[in-house]
Amino acid sequence: MTKRPTAIFVLAAVLALTGACGQAKAGTALPKGDDAAEYVGAKFEQVIGKLGKSITDTRDVTNSLDAYFKFDDKWIHSVVTSARTGSPENRVVRHRSLKNPDEIIDTYTPADGAVEYTYLGPVYVQKGVSPTAWVSMPKTESGLILPCAWGGVLTPCRMADSTVDAYQADKHAVRGAKSLGDGKTALTVDVPFEIFVKNKVEILPQSIVDQVGPELKKAAVPATITLNPDGSLVSFVMEAKFAGDGHQLELKYEFRFTGKASLQDMPKLPDAAQITVVPDRAAMDDFYRRLGEAQGS
Repeated sequence: MTKRPTAIFVLAAVLALTGACGQAKAGTALPKGDDAAEYVGAKFEQVIGKLGKSITDTRDVTNSLDAYFKFDDKWIHSVVTSARTGSPENRVVRHRSLKNPDEIIDTYTPADGAVEYTYLGPVYVQKGVSPTAWVSMPKTESGLILPCAWGGVLTPCRMADSTVDAYQADKHAVRGAKSLGDGKTALTVDVPFEIFVKNKVEILPQSIVDQVGPELKKAAVPATITLNPDGSLVSFVMEAKFAGDGHQLELKYEFRFTGKASLQDMPKLPDAAQITVVPDRAAMDDFYRRLGEAQGS
């Protein structure tokens, strides 16, 4: 479960910089090192909560996450797009693998009714996860009660947790900040790879985690958060390429808001005969077990 308070904390830090420096000349460097730590820390109480809301509570928007991770010759690359609109809210999350186009998992939670839906790509139907591509099941409310639990923002919440953990462990993790064009502000914090792994920005198999030694643990993963003059999020990027403990790693996670959402962003459901019904909690557990096995294979 993502730690809600820390996601709020890191957003507050970024917004503090934005509020103070939004009028700075493009390319202007902001304080670094001890000055940056003092500068950012002094602003937390003024803006606490605004960062978490920027990721989790922004309504009627579309989001995009491009996620790439490579460990030696093993790699994954996926794009997650999502949309949320209305009150009560309709939500959809679409997962697309760029390594295997048949690896598709979409989730759709309509505002009305007690049922939500999952759409499975061909690879999962072929592996027997479900006899049909569409599956319905009782609606869960975790993404409403715990905003970071919703798949559309789960990874950026973990990115935020990692960034604030790095800052709390070492104020010098703030590499620097600068004012960009059009009043935008960018803050960069170095996140040790050990913290990236601990917060499960990418959920790695134990076989890879076991190979992460002291050199890789301390390797820096720069996290850059860019905001508009009003404090709204432009993009949140973690990107690095490094070596250690006899291994080569490369990663890039880029989250951004992409536009205004509407009901047209929601999927159209097929006829009921083409939807497999998962009726209760026990059946849901069995469904997710089969899905996990199919993903692991």
